[in-house]
Amino acid sequence: MKAATLAGEHAGVSSLQQLAQQTVEQWSDLCQRFLDQQRREILAGVPEPEKLQENRAALKLMLRFARALYLTASDPDYPDHHVSGELRGRRLQLEHSWRMIHDPMPEAEADQLLKQVFPE
Repeated sequence: MKAATLAGEHAGVSSLQQLAQQTVEQWSDLCQRFLDQQRREILAGVPEPEKLQENRAALKLMLRFARALYLTASDPDYPDHHVSGELRGRRLQLEHSWRMIHDPMPEAEADQLLKQVFPE
């Protein structure tokens, strides 16, 4: 009876790990579709204010979810380090997207940086 219980627990853990991996794959695919749509609708031209507001709300939600997932997967005892790496990469992409679209560098600061990098 004890061996059967242990085998059942192992199957449960294995199933949970597989579910977690599938969830991360789905999340990663969703992130890619969101970033592709953002590139088309926001970055490729001059977006309408409503589109920017929609993007801001969606991106904020995605960042919260990405951080929560990454917090779990980055635990040192988490069994699948690939999952942690995938989530870290997506989190960084979403954070970069936020800074680029919703928290851009002021023009004066950008001009100063360009002068430092490319002196006349």
